[in-house]
Amino acid sequence: MDEDVESDDAVIEDNELYGYFQMYMPSGKGVEATFEPLQDGEAYLQRIVQMYDILDPADFGGGTVPGYFNSKVADVPEEVLRGHGEQLIKGLKELLDEFEELDGVADAAAYLSRIKEVQLLPHGKIDKIRQSHDPDVYEALFEVVSEHKDYDAPIEILDEAYYSIACDYWISYYLQWHRYGLKGDPFAPYFELYRLGYSAIFSEHKLLIGS
Repeated sequence: MDEDVESDDAVIEDNELYGYFQMYMPSGKGVEATFEPLQDGEAYLQRIVQMYDILDPADFGGGTVPGYFNSKVADVPEEVLRGHGEQLIKGLKELLDEFEELDGVADAAAYLSRIKEVQLLPHGKIDKIRQSHDPDVYEALFEVVSEHKDYDAPIEILDEAYYSIACDYWISYYLQWHRYGLKGDPFAPYFELYRLGYSAIFSEHKLLIGS
């Protein structure tokens, strides 16, 4: 991926790169070349290789292969899952507190302050309630990230490719965190849950965690 593109070259739209990182499944071998032309390519590479680490090579030996970077549910103590959830709330609250002037961000920070419970759900239940999530935090985080994107940066061409890894904006934010120039690493606990085979959503003024 060249930083300088000749004017007579074909223009590649970011949506044409949907599923790009899947080409390097399951080992990730060769993906490093994607980031070599970038000034901070090593920072992005260190994150993306974590996605290949969660894959099971045995899933790629048959006639069909996974289309996304799906993790498998690990046997994890409940206190570990709750700990990741609590750290997620804390990190997101600290991030949003810093940008209260942006539209909807102060309300989302207040929402996080009122969350008193991290609830663990039975296997399979979280998908049934995913569409009833509380939108405030998600919309506020989108505002913050959008304000800190350089849409002319070379890494922008991979934005859709990052999203298509798991069809999850928060995983995309985690993998691209370096580009935003923001403090901390608030999506790291969310990634840890994903790596362990779990999802987390805000709904009914709780953080719900399930597989």
